[in-house]
Amino acid sequence: MKHILPFIPVLFIAACGGNAEQTETNNNDTLAVDSLVLDSNVVIDQDSLKSRFHISSALPYLQDTSYLFDLNGTDSTWLARNQIQYLTYGFVDSDISYQGLIPIDDYFFFDSLQHMADSGAYEEYLAVLDIGMMAQTNAFAAQEVIVDDSTKILLWCVNYSTYEACPYASGTILYGTIVRNGRVTSCTILGEDSSGADAPVWGETLTLCSLSKDKMSAWKLNRNCDGETDEEGNDIVTEFETVYTISIDEKGVWVIEASVVE
Repeated sequence: MKHILPFIPVLFIAACGGNAEQTETNNNDTLAVDSLVLDSNVVIDQDSLKSRFHISSALPYLQDTSYLFDLNGTDSTWLARNQIQYLTYGFVDSDISYQGLIPIDDYFFFDSLQHMADSGAYEEYLAVLDIGMMAQTNAFAAQEVIVDDSTKILLWCVNYSTYEACPYASGTILYGTIVRNGRVTSCTILGEDSSGADAPVWGETLTLCSLSKDKMSAWKLNRNCDGETDEEGNDIVTEFETVYTISIDEKGVWVIEASVVE
């Protein structure tokens, strides 16, 4: 079975932890989630999900360029399949990232293989791993951001990489899940640090989000080279910036609008 990642001009994103004071939290009241989650009868253990999010910070939350690059999951922050199904409820797709739920699908693919231990499906997949094929994905909690007494944003990530040969892609996607009055109401992508190449073509995207009580936004920079070079042999790179205005509506759903930066 081949799990192919088609080459797309790649996005590169980086983000960092909030600039507000961060505190370790073991308070069970910090994150309230419902045990009965989705129409599909996905059920999660409340305490288990709460324990994934070690860090809590109040607004404002500002990302820097090193956060996602340096961020990795640990045994205590890995997210399980049913937790991700819960966290992606009400997903809102947007041009903040072309990725959408693709990294989630990739995670589910590997999760299914790894849970077929007796069949040796995962080992069989690794044995035929070839160019363009996804090699690994991981999903883990990053932190909780408190918006107000009734609303929180859970920030969590999926990182991925393909077989290490052209075409090649890797990155980390930052998802933001709104929890309002103890229930997940919406999810979207807020950041990304990814890049890819099929030499001599390459691309990268940097997206940074800024969340405050007065304004929420994301800034994205796409950098791409279609393989052409100048007279000195330097890559000819095109850059395209977009700013996204982000808000949370009265139902707790993400609303995203884009405007091109001249």
